[in-house]
Amino acid sequence: MEVVIIEDEDLAADSLEKLLLQTPYDLVIKKRLESVSEAIDWFRTHHCDLIFSDVSLGDGDSFEIFEALKIDTPIIFTTAFDHYAIQSFQFQAIDYLLKPYNRSNLNRALEKFFSVTNRKQTTQDSQNLENLINHLSTIPEINKYQTRFLISKGDALVSINSEEIAYFMADDKSLFLFTRKGEVFLYDDTLSNLEKKLSPRDFFKVNRKFIIRHNSIKSIIKYSQSRLKVELQPVPSFNDPILISAKNIQSFKDWLNN
Repeated sequence: MEVVIIEDEDLAADSLEKLLLQTPYDLVIKKRLESVSEAIDWFRTHHCDLIFSDVSLGDGDSFEIFEALKIDTPIIFTTAFDHYAIQSFQFQAIDYLLKPYNRSNLNRALEKFFSVTNRKQTTQDSQNLENLINHLSTIPEINKYQTRFLISKGDALVSINSEEIAYFMADDKSLFLFTRKGEVFLYDDTLSNLEKKLSPRDFFKVNRKFIIRHNSIKSIIKYSQSRLKVELQPVPSFNDPILISAKNIQSFKDWLNN
């Protein structure tokens, strides 16, 4: 049986492939795809028997792949965040695996795949799936996203609440957390990874250097016919203007208007 893995993290992809090849099933890893665009191009002319797909990829959510193409192949979604579960089931989702991968959960998902494809899914399986969706739909919004951030302050460790944060700024390979009081701390993460953990209601990634909170915006100015300039408070230690490109302006406006 041919399997395709859609995953942009090498360690996660290697871990999943290793576990798949250790299962009692006769599986072949046909292809590994690392982005939405690469997957769309590949699936236009290729097919497989089963897809393992991470939800969050570098250039978007994998849901975009299955919205763009009519893919009938069963999918097992994988991600570190359970709030994607409900959305995943509108596609050909067989199951939903949370990272880090667990051998027993992976085998259970494969058993469900073979059960479904052989039309032997039991009434209890359907009830379990319905119970899962009902449970996830009742999870409070605050539990879906990170709300506290641990930083070092001298020899002390301090946990900062989300409401205290003004914005995050990436500088070279470092990430800095700016508070509304003007304090600056080094934060151990990357901007792209952090974006997945933050509430999209409160935070917006304006460019490759900044993720900002709504209440950190001092002003928004038309910088050119196709770009906007954002001024923040407190003012960052960053000389270049903070610009929003034409392709992000509409989503930025939608965020401000939501």
